[in-house]
Parts: sequence; C-alpha cells; structure tokens
Amino acid sequence: MSKPTPEAEKSSLPETSGSDTGPKIFTSKGSVTMGRSKVGYEAKAGWLPLRDKERVRADIFHTYYRSTEKHSGPRPITFVFNGGPGASSAFLHVGAIGPMRVDVNPDGTVPASPAKLVNNSECWLEFTDLVFVDPVGTGLSRTRPAEKKDGEAQPDTKDDPFYWNVQSDIDFLCDFITTFLTREKLWTAPIYLAGESYGGYRVGRLVRQLQEKAGVGISGAVLISPALEWDTLFAGDYNAFALTHLIPSMAAAARHHGRCDAAKQGEDLDAFLERAEMFAFGTALPGLSLGKLQPNDGHVKLLRALSDWLGLSKEVIELHQGKINFLTFTRELFRDERKVLGWYDAAILADDPFPASGDFKGVDMTLGGQDRIYTVGANTHIRENLGVESDLKYELLSHDVHQKWQWHDPKAGEPVPPGATDDLAVGISINKEMKVTIVHGIYDLVTPYFTSKYLALQLAASYPEAGKIELKNYEGGHMFYMWEASRKAFTKDMKAFYAKAG
Repeated sequence: MSKPTPEAEKSSLPETSGSDTGPKIFTSKGSVTMGRSKVGYEAKAGWLPLRDKERVRADIFHTYYRSTEKHSGPRPITFVFNGGPGASSAFLHVGAIGPMRVDVNPDGTVPASPAKLVNNSECWLEFTDLVFVDPVGTGLSRTRPAEKKDGEAQPDTKDDPFYWNVQSDIDFLCDFITTFLTREKLWTAPIYLAGESYGGYRVGRLVRQLQEKAGVGISGAVLISPALEWDTLFAGDYNAFALTHLIPSMAAAARHHGRCDAAKQGEDLDAFLERAEMFAFGTALPGLSLGKLQPNDGHVKLLRALSDWLGLSKEVIELHQGKINFLTFTRELFRDERKVLGWYDAAILADDPFPASGDFKGVDMTLGGQDRIYTVGANTHIRENLGVESDLKYELLSHDVHQKWQWHDPKAGEPVPPGATDDLAVGISINKEMKVTIVHGIYDLVTPYFTSKYLALQLAASYPEAGKIELKNYEGGHMFYMWEASRKAFTKDMKAFYAKAG
C-alpha cells in the first residue's frame, strides 16, 4: 500500500468550524488479492459533516474504497454499516467485506493475541466499490457542540444525542448517502445497501425512505442477520410465538454438538432444519400456547419432544414448562461439563467461569470475546494502513450510544419502533427491479434465521412481488463470516447476487 496523503492538512481531531470544506480526508492506494485476481484500489478515509438545517451537528467517519481497475459501465457502490445500535462498521469492514480482515480460526473461534490483519481473499471489491459508515458516536464519528456566540458561555461539549433514536438514525443515513453521492459525483452509479443486525433493520427502512423521500434509486439490498420486527426480539418468556422462532437454531446447535436425539443419522443439515421448523410451528407453538390445557397428556409428550430436539434434560425442560429462551439453552446444554455456548454463535463452546452460580455471570465469548481482535484490526487498518491521524478513541461498540438509544416514539406514544418489513415491501413496490437478499447464520440465537424466513413467507403471501426476496443460511452464528467456509460461500453468493441485480 502506498503512503497515505491527506486531501487537506492533517489534524488529530475533526474540524469544529462547521465550514463547508469539512473535516479531513486521508487518501491512500492499495490492492487486494482474490484467488488469481488482484484488484487495485484508492481508499479515502475521513469525516463528512452532517447538517441539521444550518448547523453541523456531527462528523461521520467513513472509508471509501474505489477500484482503480478498468471496468465497463458504471461501477456499483455499496454503503455498509453494522448495528447495535452503537456498533461501528468494523465487524463488516475488517471481518468480512473489506480488503483486509482480522485473522480467525477456520471454525470461527478467536486465536490467541496479538490479533493480526491478513489479505481478505473474499473482499467484495471484485464486484462493487465500498463505503463503510460509522454511525454517530461509533468508530471515529462524533457530534459537534453548538458554536459559541458572542457573549455566550462556552457550549456544552457532551455528546449530542440528536441522532440516537430510531427515526433520526434513518434520517442521518439518508443525509450521509445523498451528501456522499454529491461530493463524489456518483448519482448515476448503481446503489446498494448492506447492513448487519440492527443495520439490517436500517436497510429495510432505508429502501423505502431513500427512494421515496431522497430520490435515490436502490439496485440491491443485503440484510445480514437482520432484526426486522421487534415483537419477537423484545418479547418475554410468556410469548410462545417468539420462543418457537428459536427452536430450529437451538436444535441445530444441539445437533452440532451431538446432543440432539431428534437428529437422524446421515441426514443433511437442510433436511434437519426443515423438520425442526415444522416441529417448531406445527407442534411446539400450539402445544406451548395450550400448555396443560391439552387433552390426553399432550403437554407431557410435548416436553419430551422438546428434550429430544434441544438436547436439554427433561428436568430442565419441565422446570421451564418448555419455554426455553436462549439464555437458558446456552447455559444448560453443557452445564454437566461446566461449559456454556455462545449467544451469537451457539456452535462455539467455552468454559463457564462461574459454574456454581444460578445465573451466568460471564461474558458471551462470541461477542465480548471478539472485541479485542476487531478493536485491534480496526485501529491498525485505519491508523496505519489508511494513514488516518486522530487521537480519538475508536468506539467499536459504544455502550453509551446503546444505553441512551431512544426506542419509542414519544410523539406517537409507541413503546417500540415500527418494524422494517412493511417499509421493505414498500421499497420493493416503488422499485420492482431492486433485488433483495436476507442472509443468516444458522446458530445465531440473537436474531434467529427462522424469524426472517417466517416474515418473508408471510409478506409474500399477501404481496406476491415480495416472493423474489432471496433467503440464504450459512453455518455459523450472527457473524457467520468468521467461519472460513461460510465466508467463502457468502462472497460467492453475493457476486452472483450483484450480477443479477445488474
């Protein structure tokens, strides 16, 4: 990679003047090898100011990779972001899609420190340019204090939570994308969106708002481990409907660990999942809803069947009356060996540091255990490879943003935000040529794949045009791309997806 050069004088912090020139952009060149192909690129990393009316309220850190190879026709550009809320784009940037990625073991487990970066042979630059966006308060993105006026006291320098609510967050992304397209003169480029987790929710909402209110046509949308509706994710232990969405993923994890008695010898994973899905909605949902009201000892039979599918003891199943959430499942499946499963990837097993405790007091190793490699990877790549000079702390996962996030709509009086499925349908109706794919890791217990499958099927039943939504599942968890085989399959599928979307 060539020596980075700033487009403006380098500064350790974003500018605070609010001028139209905005904060600094650092430019560098590099290349990434993908199989027998080598793609050269120019990288621009820095800040873009966001305005609310005439005031600049935030500086958004982003990294733009543009292929320098010769291409026929306009080059697609994909805006990429993660979720949280409060997550930076580092997970997709240096974990799956960008030219460099953190080195992990083939099975998705984290190697010993120190973390290192390697060439990402599954980089998407082969078929699209990329813009990784850190939402306000994450990564190196920061809010700006109000400018001091003559005779006034120094303005409050605390973080401005203006963008830390569901609708303002969508508005900010629309503003960022339109401003970026203007600055880079890319309004005629094919536009794609890719978002993970809450970022998938953002994509579902944006395909409507960008097209309806901002006039930005979308060629394709990639929703990665998305959270689309909140009635299942925010549901309590008495919501049998929400709990049954977890059953196929929990059963798959039990099968992976050799503890699922319902598994058949020689049965492939897809066939197993089809049976697990039918059990979840055909047997478990009505059975858990009826409980002990079922005649002919049906409740007892259901509890036995759940034990066979989930690999949990009959005592644990009976104690919880079959209502097994992911916290119970991950703690109990290997309690006899004093081990726990990951929440975000239940295929991963780790020691329980507090085996005698009634509640699990440790940190989920499939998210908290990965922080160190993504923090190192993001800082190393941005500061050393891309040459960004800043003393700001890179906020991989901002707990402040997450804790202060405003979920409800105080104007409408709604306790939870609107789902994204309706907006996704409207986005498709506005632009029937837009391609949509939803991808999941099978062992993800936080945003289970079966929820997205259920929603897509329900949507297609009432709006047939939505039947074109592609659904893909891979072995692995929430960040399934940490599994080598799944990362390779994902990139291969995305290359085909972009080719179809044109």
